[in-house]
Amino acid sequence: MSTFSPLIDLAKNILAGTRTAMFMPVHLWQFKSGYLQACLLLVVSLGLSFIHDYFDTAPDNFFNPYGLSYQALLYLLFFFSLSLIAVFNARQQDLLKLVVLFLSIVPVIWLGTICLLAIAKEQSYFDQFHSSWAVFIIYSLWYLVVSARIIKRFFYLDLPLTLVYTILYAAINFAPLFLLPTEPLWYPKQTDNSKIENISNIDVESVYYSQNKLLEKLSADLVEGKPGQTDLFFIGFAGDADEDVFMNEAVAVQEIVNNQFDAFGHSMVLINNSDTTNNVPLANGHNLKYSINEAAKRMNKEEDILVLFLTSHGSEDHYLSANFSPFKLNNINASNIKQALDDSGIKWRIIIISACYAGGFIEPLAGASTLLITAASADRNSFGCGHDGQYTYFGDAYFEKGLKLTKSFTKAFDHASKIIFAKEEEEGFKNSDPQISIGTEIKNKLIDFEKELEVKSSLNWASTAES
Repeated sequence: MSTFSPLIDLAKNILAGTRTAMFMPVHLWQFKSGYLQACLLLVVSLGLSFIHDYFDTAPDNFFNPYGLSYQALLYLLFFFSLSLIAVFNARQQDLLKLVVLFLSIVPVIWLGTICLLAIAKEQSYFDQFHSSWAVFIIYSLWYLVVSARIIKRFFYLDLPLTLVYTILYAAINFAPLFLLPTEPLWYPKQTDNSKIENISNIDVESVYYSQNKLLEKLSADLVEGKPGQTDLFFIGFAGDADEDVFMNEAVAVQEIVNNQFDAFGHSMVLINNSDTTNNVPLANGHNLKYSINEAAKRMNKEEDILVLFLTSHGSEDHYLSANFSPFKLNNINASNIKQALDDSGIKWRIIIISACYAGGFIEPLAGASTLLITAASADRNSFGCGHDGQYTYFGDAYFEKGLKLTKSFTKAFDHASKIIFAKEEEEGFKNSDPQISIGTEIKNKLIDFEKELEVKSSLNWASTAES
């Protein structure tokens, strides 16, 4: 055997695997089996992951040793699943051949997926979160269909049994992708290393037990509204911990509402983020309901207005993400919000939702005494969530450039809509189509409220001038 024979056989295996993955004619004898080939293919597969994670975080990155443990688990489950299938078909003596077949298809599928991810990153029609999910679904379907083809031909199975073994293989191998936090082999240095350390060091049990104490402290800081005037109460909900922009946006909006509408002592936020677990309650359904009830106890329900601001990822079936690994939180839908508000007895409601597909919340939450504003229509994406800045596109346009200047929730929407449309047109995005729904009763209520603000502002100016 020549020195280059193993490499030649490796090339033949990858070529045969490529033909298999591309659904081209290929014979099983074209694959070169053996322990050395299995090891070489394993090195190629791991090397591809290593290279991808490196360049995905380049140029300023650092090696993550925990990524090796994660990779080891993936390969352990890979070998375990193929072993089970071989045993069930009484072909355990051919396990090595089966491993070579499966590892041979990895390079071309990996390369194809990387190309799709690159295209998804460059396109501007959909936001990065949803386009990445689309690529993952395409990759999963492609990989599993090719895997089914291998299983069917290798074991000479009919279609029903092929589906059974493919589902078994998928269940074992894809479980870590959904049940465990992903650990890449390289991390970008610009990522806050302390945040990574915070996530890994979170004591889930302690955080859960601390929620009642944090909620009690939050509500203890609330003060009652003054009779005879309209006070604004504010609750912010930052639902997704994967991107700091949601936390940043909720905190920034709270500050704007406090300053522009004198909501000090009437506002609180719920946040999912590793930086806030010790001093801010989690953004989940239970804590949202508790906060709404506590606000209701301090409000004059016939006079005061609650502003509920929710910022997170949104789904096409109209759920807001409540996501914070390693916690298992339930996502939020319109019925959760409506039930909490109805049970509290709060009459005057301003609900602002910064998320994709948020327009789907309008119909179930609309009412005569409710103003609803969403960053997107029921079938559109909103943008600006894929970063760690202070605002999403909607948040910056509506709150920073709109509400902060106009002090009017409806005028701010008109102002923001124009800004968002121009920005999305400039960047080539499909317009998110922000929505507004204003009830007949709250429309007049807000007119009166804005007049109250003008009177307060003039009185404050007068007292300042006299002093």
